[in-house]
Amino acid sequence: MKQFSFATAVLAAAFGLAAAVAAGAPSTMMNTHTATTATVRLSPQNHSGQSGTALLQQRGHDIVVTLRMSGLPGAVAEPAHIHVGTCARLNPAPKYPLTNARNGTTMTTIRNVQLASLLGGRYAINVHNARHLSIYVACGGIH
Repeated sequence: MKQFSFATAVLAAAFGLAAAVAAGAPSTMMNTHTATTATVRLSPQNHSGQSGTALLQQRGHDIVVTLRMSGLPGAVAEPAHIHVGTCARLNPAPKYPLTNARNGTTMTTIRNVQLASLLGGRYAINVHNARHLSIYVACGGIH
């Protein structure tokens, strides 16, 4: 009986560790959200090799959006926006501009917007090629 209890404990610990690792690595997970935060996975577009996550945090009446990207070219600043639509079908006019992604990270405060309104609609975060704005390099749906 002790072997069964020990094996059960080891198995439970392994599952717990796997869950903890997964929670710390949202870029490999599905999008997640709570009442005050949402994590959006940004997938590569147009064979860019660029991906990342966007963390949206409700802070009072505002939302703080933090992008963390990998695969961006050196010192290039790539434009990023929140658009109405999905990654497959975006309205080309940005709804909310974000600070350009430079060195893989950017943070933007969007004033007077509720996270629930973004989660309740059809919005996507889109990162553009710095030289050719019509080319999307990464995108993730907010849902």
